Amino acid sequence: MKYVYWFLGLLVGIPVLLIAIPIAASELGGEVVTLERPEEAGEPSRIRIWIVDNEGASWIEHGDSDSYWMDHLQTSNEVILDRGGQTQSYEGTADPDSHDLYHDLRRQKYSWADQLIELFSGGRESCDGVPVRLQLSDDA
Repeated sequence: MKYVYWFLGLLVGIPVLLIAIPIAASELGGEVVTLERPEEAGEPSRIRIWIVDNEGASWIEHGDSDSYWMDHLQTSNEVILDRGGQTQSYEGTADPDSHDLYHDLRRQKYSWADQLIELFSGGRESCDGVPVRLQLSDDA
């Protein structure tokens, strides 16, 4: 009977670990901001994501080119983030040409956590996310 319990423990425990490890790495690996992302239903959702900065600009990556949020960004470029306890409004622009730059900056900033996330997600080669370049809005 002891072996049945071990087997059941592994059967449940391994999937739980495969879900928990990337979540823990993303939350504990460094700065996490909250994106207020518009949804088709009208109510925004709050998504926790990583952010990187370089030469006065910031980038986030959440969504592929077919996602509603990326389509919405073309008609309304306002991006609202809660960063460090402050809500800030940015002008966001899809920036697919910065994909490698985004991943390089992410590796520098998030180090071990980024390596772990890439291990679980297949790496930057299989990433279909589109980086969004952020500039603080003039009215911020």
